Amino acid sequence: MSVIGFLIALLIPSLKRSVDLASATVCRHNLREIGHSLSLYRYENDGWLPTVQRKELSIEVHGATQPWFGKLYPTYLGDPLVLRCPRDPFGFRMQQIGSPMDDPQVADYVSYGINDFIMTSGGGMLADVDRHVPKRPLDTILVADIGPDDARGAPRAGTGTSAGPSRNGSLLMWSDGFDPFSNKPDNSWLTTRHGHGINMLTLAEGVREVRTVDMLRSPVRRHYGNCAAGGCTFCNYLKLYHYSFARDHLFWWTGPLPTE
Repeated sequence: MSVIGFLIALLIPSLKRSVDLASATVCRHNLREIGHSLSLYRYENDGWLPTVQRKELSIEVHGATQPWFGKLYPTYLGDPLVLRCPRDPFGFRMQQIGSPMDDPQVADYVSYGINDFIMTSGGGMLADVDRHVPKRPLDTILVADIGPDDARGAPRAGTGTSAGPSRNGSLLMWSDGFDPFSNKPDNSWLTTRHGHGINMLTLAEGVREVRTVDMLRSPVRRHYGNCAAGGCTFCNYLKLYHYSFARDHLFWWTGPLPTE
């Protein structure tokens, strides 16, 4: 190997790490912008997040109901490309959008999803987050990178050049029925988009790096010791299968649910 070839071989890993770091930084910035826009929306809407109904976000339904981010743009979120993570392999779909983001199908094109439990449970009751506050709001998942990032075996959203995996209307399901030991062709929304994990935004607008690579190698469970100890509603009250992010001190919801 020539000296130049040797130097190039040394530089390539370093350059790749620099690109990965830059992409992750942009992603975290995007999440902070989304968090800020959600806070503005809450301030002007009596503490409510922009609620959605899952049935209205089906890619087979083309009603007038907007996805959650469609209610932010353009009043609270000026740049729609903030909804695109630079590491999203299907991010090009966002650049193809030339119309207002009020089509439910567009919800499968963005790179980020919002906590489905907050947005749809009890008819969206928990989205009134100023009234119904979890026990650990600083550690409550609000928005995160959403996949699938692999189109193999996944249902396709859109037509023509917009084809790609569907993303559940940009809603983060707590388990999405994913079983890593199943022969089902469905892909989980959970990815390892940034090396070994993803980025998450909390209800308090904090952004964290979350390791997910181990979750994709393990079965989803109803109960995790460290998750339950942190006050996880799914572990302690609902007994639902769910992904646990307790190792990074993040939870879908904590404490008992409101009764009204």
